[in-house]
Amino acid sequence: MGFNGFSKDIFWFFSELKNNNNKEWFHANKKFYEREIKDVSRELVQEMSQRFAIIGLPFVADSKVSLFRINRDIRFSSNKDPYKTNLGIYFPYNAKLGERLPESPGLYYHFAPEESFVGGGIHMPSNQTLRALRIKISNDWEELSDIINEKEFKKEFPNEFYGEKLKRMPRGFDENHPAAEVLKLKEFTVWTDLEHKVSYSPILADILEKKALIIAPLLEFLFQSMTTN
Repeated sequence: MGFNGFSKDIFWFFSELKNNNNKEWFHANKKFYEREIKDVSRELVQEMSQRFAIIGLPFVADSKVSLFRINRDIRFSSNKDPYKTNLGIYFPYNAKLGERLPESPGLYYHFAPEESFVGGGIHMPSNQTLRALRIKISNDWEELSDIINEKEFKKEFPNEFYGEKLKRMPRGFDENHPAAEVLKLKEFTVWTDLEHKVSYSPILADILEKKALIIAPLLEFLFQSMTTN
């Protein structure tokens, strides 16, 4: 049948889950979660898989990879709430499809009552990957600057490269480098807000396709750093 949008009731579901984050409430509403969130998420992933194949972009759209479990990993967290209170779907960018990388940049869709957005890049990379990214950015800053300052890119992803950063330049990098503030970052992500109503419509797939096309050069740049250093 294809993707026709999420039910408007997912706003209700995640709002109530935030206030009733316990196994009793979740199990009482598990059928709704399975039908209106999990199954529809699979439909969206399948839709995007077909679209990525048609436009020839190496995004991975697979339910086993793209969908996150709603159960939180609470083993090392002070927050013992058992469930996540948002929907997240991730489409890794892998220019060497078939090769499994431990980390990949990608496109991310997020829905929560507080906010919805589409973002992309690489979030919380390992120290080894972070150093490789910094080397790539340091060596090819002009290329990256051209990508993120392109008119259409700035329109589609107006929020870029924020997040936790070092107070000083990382060891081995020039303090006077034109990308100094970017090199201090611990992650490299961009995003744009979405109105909730977009998620209740088939238009969401159109938007994700457009965002994928626009963000692909950035993801290719980040991907190269992980495979050449």
